[in-house]
Amino acid sequence: MSDPIYRLGDRVRVTYEGVIDKVDKGDPHRFGFRVGQFDTEYFRTDDATTRHELVAAAEWPPIPGDTWTDSTGKDWLAHATEDNGYGIGLTSEFGARFEDKDGIKTADQLYGPFRLKTPGKRRLERPERPC
Repeated sequence: MSDPIYRLGDRVRVTYEGVIDKVDKGDPHRFGFRVGQFDTEYFRTDDATTRHELVAAAEWPPIPGDTWTDSTGKDWLAHATEDNGYGIGLTSEFGARFEDKDGIKTADQLYGPFRLKTPGKRRLERPERPC
């Protein structure tokens, strides 16, 4: 499996492994450490000293009409629901169905992280949000 390619706006969890090379004498809870061979603010997905995982795609949450892919490559359709609350559901190609905000969160915990496969009409028609 190849290393993931992250995109601007993706939410990721990063865990570093490094060597502590400084402890603040005035505040022993504060320390500095070196990741890999060089001091850097950038990380590579193929660096064994850094563990990383996608938490949420930049486009998350779903909008009705979107098609999403779960962590195993299965497709999910985002659809409008009849409730008066969140109004969004996800249904998988294998028949799993989750509705409302809590349901979407549960689907993400069980099958995520999701990647947007095909944006729906409503997503394509909405105005661009400033960064």
